[in-house]
Amino acid sequence: MTPDTVLFDLDSTLCRSTQDDRKLHAEAFSRAGVEPFCTPEEVRAAATAVTDADTDREFFRQVFERVGARADAGPIDAEALAAATVELRDPTAVEWRPGARQALQRARQRARVGLVTNGTRDTQRAKLETLGIADAFETIVYAADRTEPKPSPAPFETALAELDAPADSALYVGNDYRADVVGAKRAGLTACWIPDEHDLDPPADPTHVPDYRFESPTELTTVF
Repeated sequence: MTPDTVLFDLDSTLCRSTQDDRKLHAEAFSRAGVEPFCTPEEVRAAATAVTDADTDREFFRQVFERVGARADAGPIDAEALAAATVELRDPTAVEWRPGARQALQRARQRARVGLVTNGTRDTQRAKLETLGIADAFETIVYAADRTEPKPSPAPFETALAELDAPADSALYVGNDYRADVVGAKRAGLTACWIPDEHDLDPPADPTHVPDYRFESPTELTTVF
């Protein structure tokens, strides 16, 4: 299908952080005064299960609680770890994911374009301004501020309602299988999965199968 509407994810789909993930991880534990009990990869894996955080700090608190429980780390100061992580993360330290700028430009030429992201308005807006695309979308849904986060269908439905667009002619583009593919399919959209190097594969028998799977955002142009 050639979509009339294209909704994008932001983090790891359109942009990547330029901060060193391992250094940031180690510094967060140091500042919090907590002995390291996990790796950045384990933090990323746990992050996919958090679906009800309203702020970045609450998100990371839940992440560290989950990782600590899995590691049987005993009592941990998840609040201090979350505060240190938020303090260290710079939302303006982002760059385009290779091929993403061209994919967005092509989508804007051929369809109505929106953004659906789980992040908070302040954090995600800073990234958009750094990339120079704060005004590139006809609607932006910051799920942490407005609806239940992905994979709930709510943020997708909100974006479509604001664009007065039907789900069956809309495409969602994201990197995270659980949040993006599952969420989009639940809302009735066509799903395009473009995993980044750190993304987890779907389960062996996934409930929701992406309609497209690409290695790079550059390939999105073939949809048009």
